[in-house]
Parts: sequence; C-alpha cells; structure tokens
Amino acid sequence: MPEIPEIGVGRIGVPEIPTWRGIPPQSIPSEPPVTLMLGFPLVDMPGCVETRNSQPGNLDAYTNDSRGNFTVCDGSMPSFNAMDITPGTLTYGSAKPPVIEPPKEKPAASQQPAKSPSQSASNPTGIPNVDTELPCPPPDAIPIGAKNKLQTAVITGYVRIDGECKTQFKSLDIPTILGNHLPGSPVVVTTATIAVVATTAAVLAKPLGDILLKVIKPAVKKTIKKIKEKTGKATPIESAWQRRKYQRSLKK
Repeated sequence: MPEIPEIGVGRIGVPEIPTWRGIPPQSIPSEPPVTLMLGFPLVDMPGCVETRNSQPGNLDAYTNDSRGNFTVCDGSMPSFNAMDITPGTLTYGSAKPPVIEPPKEKPAASQQPAKSPSQSASNPTGIPNVDTELPCPPPDAIPIGAKNKLQTAVITGYVRIDGECKTQFKSLDIPTILGNHLPGSPVVVTTATIAVVATTAAVLAKPLGDILLKVIKPAVKKTIKKIKEKTGKATPIESAWQRRKYQRSLKK
C-alpha cells in the first residue's frame, strides 16, 4: 500500500509586479489627427484663380451662378482670362453702317396752328367754373336695394325731377314688414322658455318655502333653548295658549 503524503500549506506571499507591467501601453498616437479644420485652402501660385465657396468642384455652377464666383490673387504677377477661340468657327462680315435720321424741318409761320384762347381771356373774372348741379344720387344716399328707415319699402333707384333728386321706393307686403319688426323664432322660443321656467319656479317656491320653514323653525327654536340653558339664562315659560298657537302653526 502506497504512503499517503503529508498535506500542508505552502508559502504565503505576494508576488512582486514589475513596473513595466503596471503601466498600460499608450495606443493613442501623440501626433495630431489628419482631420483638422485648416480653413479655406490657398495655393501659392502666380496669377489669379477663380473659385467658389459653395460647390467648387461643379463646373456648371461657375456659369449658372456667376454671382457666387470670386477671384483669389497673390498680387505678384498680373493675370487675365484669354479668349477662347476655335479656328474655323468664326463668321466674318462687314458691320452695318449706323442709321442717320434726316433733320426735321421746322414748319413755316403760316402753317403754325392757331393758338387757343387763354384761360384768362375766356374767364376774365378769375372765378373757376364749378358745376352747380349736384349729382343724383348724392354721395351720402342710401344704396339701391336697401330698405328705408321704417323698414316698409325698398329703394329701387333715383330720378331727377325738376332739378331735384327723388328716391324711388317699392312697398313691401305686410308679412315682410312684420318679419322686419318682430324678432326671429329662436329669440321667441328662448324668451318663452325663460318665462315658463320663471313662472313655474315662482309658483313652486312658496309651498317649498313653507315646508322648509316648518322643518327648520322647530329645530332652530330647540337649539336656541339649549344654548340659553347652557349659558345659564332663564328660559321664559310659555303658557298653554302660546304652546297651542305654536302647534297650530306647524300644522298649516
């Protein structure tokens, strides 16, 4: 039979951690990232360059939206845009001579139109000519189709008779006149409903009030009597006639 080895506890201790293992390695590079906001790029080249703030790579935008174009120059050398000429595509021709209008001849003295009489000669008094006849209808007249003040007729027009502007009326029938002066059916129904409710409440209020008085009056009287007893005040003794009178008032 094999021997059983001795069971025990090993050496207890804390292992020493090296310094290079305690500090984790830095994976972030120390150099600045490439995605920096460098602003608008400038190229150091002689002459001038035409560019845009928006859509600089769109070639059609330079022609369609010329207001957004601007030129950047370094100022060290003059620059200009040369003409774009394709040989064989030009059409040569002579320019048209300018049109010279012949001088206008002045009319002779005998052909000049006669001058109209001046305003001062036709009106020596100097008072302006004002039309004394008033318009018909006047500016403040009631418009055609409206009703008169009494709501009994409709204005059909205005006629001038003997220099005076007269109003033409068309009388209305009696039902229409009554309808103009009487309120509408919704107003009548509302008013009648309010009157009925008020009358019913007034009729029912008195019996209800009497019933409430019969119920409340004895309770109030008993309460006042108890308060007087607690405060030490003498309660007046009622006679038999007073008690019978009070009982009869409760039975009414």
